[in-house]
Amino acid sequence: MTFSIAKNTLCALGLFATAIAAIQPVYAENKAALLPIIQTNYDRINAAFVRKDVKGATAYFTPDYVSINPKGEKQNLEAFRSHYNTVLNRFNIKLTSNKTTIKDLTVSPTGIDVSIVQQTEGTIAGFNKIVISQTSKNFWLKTPQGWRLKQSNILTNQTTFNGKVFND
Repeated sequence: MTFSIAKNTLCALGLFATAIAAIQPVYAENKAALLPIIQTNYDRINAAFVRKDVKGATAYFTPDYVSINPKGEKQNLEAFRSHYNTVLNRFNIKLTSNKTTIKDLTVSPTGIDVSIVQQTEGTIAGFNKIVISQTSKNFWLKTPQGWRLKQSNILTNQTTFNGKVFND
């Protein structure tokens, strides 16, 4: 009887390992196929921010989007839009470049986790140089409109103003 249980357990483990091995290439294929789609979405978001088109940039966000800064403070989509409209227009910021580099992309049954490095450069009032560097872990969700950004966890953030570090 014990031999039969052990045999059945080994057989079940073998089938489980075979199933896992069969699933892994699917995730790898999805990752390879999804990477350019997500990068294109980041590129479109970044281009819209350079144009000061906050609504266009956030068109790639879910309605329940939330941004979490390194201090753990949360900002919903409406507050995020309001903040960036104010910052870009009130302080006469002109972005000259805005680039996202994907460091890692992990596919799961619920969505995609993406680790990124963001580098934004621009000027304030036409001559003061500002550079913002941050790392984030973002969660993308498949929607009927395509892949949309649901949550951004900003892990690190550094701003330089005319070459000097300035963080709040």
